[in-house]
Amino acid sequence: MQRTLRVRAAAVAAAVLALPLLAPALPAAAATTATVAFTGDYATVFTNPERGFHNRYEIINDPSVNDYASNTIPGFNPDMLDRTFSRARADGDTLIHSYVHLDKYQTTDLPPALLTNLNGGLAAIRAQGLKIVLRVAYVWDGYSAVTEPQMERHIDQLAPVLAANADVIMHLEAGFFGAWGEWHESPYTAASEESQAPVRYQLVKKLLSSTPATIPVAIRYPIFNYEFAQRTAPPAGCTLPNNCLLTTAEFDRLGFHDDCFLADSADMGTYDQNSWLGWFDVAAKKQWVYDMATSTAGNKIVGGETCNASGGNDAAGVNAQYELSHQHWTEINEDYAAVNTDLWKSANMAASGNDPAETLFTRIKRKLGYRLRLVDATYSTPATAGASFTFSAHLNNDGYAGLIKPRPVYLVFDDGTHRYDVQLPGVDPRTWKPGAVTIPAQTVTLPSMVSGQYKLALWLPDQATGLRGNPAYSVRLADTGTWDAAKGYNVLASGVTVGSCTADCVAPTAPTLTATGGTGTTATLSWSGATDNVGVTGYRVFRDGTAVATVTGTTYTDTGVPAGSLTYTVTARDAAGNESPPSNAVTVGVGCTDCTPPSAPAGLAATGATTTSISLSWNASTDNVGVTGYLVYRGGTQVGTPTGTTYTDTGLSAGTAYTYTVKARDAAGNLSPASAPLTASTATPPPVGLVLDDFDGTPAYPSAAQNDLHKWTGGNCFLNGGGNGVVSGGALALQYNNCGWFGSDVGQDVSAYTYLVVRVKGASGGEQAHFSLSLGGATKVFGDYTLDGGGHPAITTAYQDIKIPMVANGINRASPSQLALGFWYGGASTITIDSITFQ
Repeated sequence: MQRTLRVRAAAVAAAVLALPLLAPALPAAAATTATVAFTGDYATVFTNPERGFHNRYEIINDPSVNDYASNTIPGFNPDMLDRTFSRARADGDTLIHSYVHLDKYQTTDLPPALLTNLNGGLAAIRAQGLKIVLRVAYVWDGYSAVTEPQMERHIDQLAPVLAANADVIMHLEAGFFGAWGEWHESPYTAASEESQAPVRYQLVKKLLSSTPATIPVAIRYPIFNYEFAQRTAPPAGCTLPNNCLLTTAEFDRLGFHDDCFLADSADMGTYDQNSWLGWFDVAAKKQWVYDMATSTAGNKIVGGETCNASGGNDAAGVNAQYELSHQHWTEINEDYAAVNTDLWKSANMAASGNDPAETLFTRIKRKLGYRLRLVDATYSTPATAGASFTFSAHLNNDGYAGLIKPRPVYLVFDDGTHRYDVQLPGVDPRTWKPGAVTIPAQTVTLPSMVSGQYKLALWLPDQATGLRGNPAYSVRLADTGTWDAAKGYNVLASGVTVGSCTADCVAPTAPTLTATGGTGTTATLSWSGATDNVGVTGYRVFRDGTAVATVTGTTYTDTGVPAGSLTYTVTARDAAGNESPPSNAVTVGVGCTDCTPPSAPAGLAATGATTTSISLSWNASTDNVGVTGYLVYRGGTQVGTPTGTTYTDTGLSAGTAYTYTVKARDAAGNLSPASAPLTASTATPPPVGLVLDDFDGTPAYPSAAQNDLHKWTGGNCFLNGGGNGVVSGGALALQYNNCGWFGSDVGQDVSAYTYLVVRVKGASGGEQAHFSLSLGGATKVFGDYTLDGGGHPAITTAYQDIKIPMVANGINRASPSQLALGFWYGGASTITIDSITFQ
């Protein structure tokens, strides 16, 4: 932390005129202030509460009350039941998202066991230092018509649990209506129907009036937020508080969650619905979100996830950065959908302004929500117990949004034995929106304090007093060397005197450090002399944060040091033991004539593949001396060290995807950053047995209208290929949204074969519940067919051969007729079929 200290005398009269003191002014001789400047941390990704990427879990983990906690549900993942949330903690995330699934209770009360389990899940969130976003849903994918009285009854049942755990609930997504609780596929969410508006208005009012005021509520579509704001007369027959009209405080709680961020130009229907209030184009609705603000000019909660489509995204990251910053996003799903998050991970952003060169994913991880950086702080020195103390500061919010929830701000005086927390009552950090922030001069009265030297810190703990003892819930500022992780506060100064001072209480100024030379084992430093009101007696030299020497002069040679890049700072000390802030940091390369790594390889591409190998190429890296070779990594494991810009990885499994990165190396052994990752697949071996179709282009699909048995084949209603689906890379991709049919005539006896084998993968996994398969008089949802051993098909994101025993599933092998796939089961995704055979 580089801190520059200035001390100035302040006339008592001027202080009285400028500041409304809460206690008698200090004597003139003591009325001084110190100003400390801080060094910003613009690059580090670190955790902070109530912001960032979130991870999906099932917070209700009892399968007897939540079917989605059972492996009988397609796409079940036991990791989602982990109440230590190890995946989230490994990702460095502080937010969890969970549904409260009420599919089983559409016409009944909630059982006590569900409420008890939900309470236990929220206790687990608290135990892990996390917060949660909750959404109630009655169906996963389909139409929901639960009555309004039933929904309100469930709110009444949930309300006590939500209130008891309000401290760890980041916000609620309005939920309840339709598929996934996303406010579509229901009788209450047609934006064009005025007759449906009162029900959604009353539900939101009920949700707001039944939950603590500290919990925001996010609405799925901007048009509904607009609709709520336009209502000035109560809905007919509404008996909820205020005749269902929202108060200003309740409007302040309403935010927005976008569940198809950058799916296309209108975020897959988010911005393009008609309304009974009129037609508003996409640009107008986006502007509503840009302009969302509370009555006190703070940001509202904006969050959500991407869809399994990226039509509105771009490889340069322009759209994502613009929308996230202008809409003031606080959180987004890290687990879904990879088509977008992988795009962000592979987009290399150039340095811009205060942002370093980094991937777009890293930039988003740093800047989601708030990122508060302290520029300088001014405070009284020395401090007197029971007297007035002044404090002011300048900050910058480098994030996309301000703090959403209220949070107190304290000055902390801590000498290691005694700690005094002094609240700044006139400060609301929710007003610290992106850009420059000023904390105007605050004057407080200090408590009775033991005299001595104290650390002075800025502490932004949680609003809930029960969470303040856990540093995980306190805000870390984006400055170097200020964060005390054990205490959860940000250190402003390490030597503030409290009480009477009989000698010298003023610390020296910080030195200015330069590196003047070095050898293979030494680093030579010099600095400008610090100044002090009495006199500087010496200096302490720090290497990588550890004190290595105390000297009286202004030069030092560090000997016998380890090779590498080392960072030095220096502090000044006076006879009274007062120590200055650290100098500027200087980095010295020791033990190497070339300490500069090459640039990261770019343009990594797959140039060919066989069933057992993948060939790669990339653009040459640059280096200040010269690149001597490259390291090739497969899934994080080094597999090759070519000297040129090509490499063939061998000994691989057929039909399997692998992820590669490449680093460059120079003669001094310096390694570059890794290239952007590349995922490539080995070739699939030709299918065995009787081939119905392997989609290798012979015959051509769909133009030939024939399969490999020279019988008819075709499809319709798919979203790609003009309704037929698309053959690419030797496989048939079928993109669907609750519509699609594919047929392929068999027309011959297949009794010589035991299995129907479908080699298939899904865009997201879990697509086995989205379509049926018909063959030889049997028709079942694909996931309901029985496999050898009693299991059932489960489609994943990687190709696999799903072998369906025909006799056991009632398929007439002597007269199979036509194989048909039907996609009218409410799902939306893409499956890719590599081959269909009989074996």
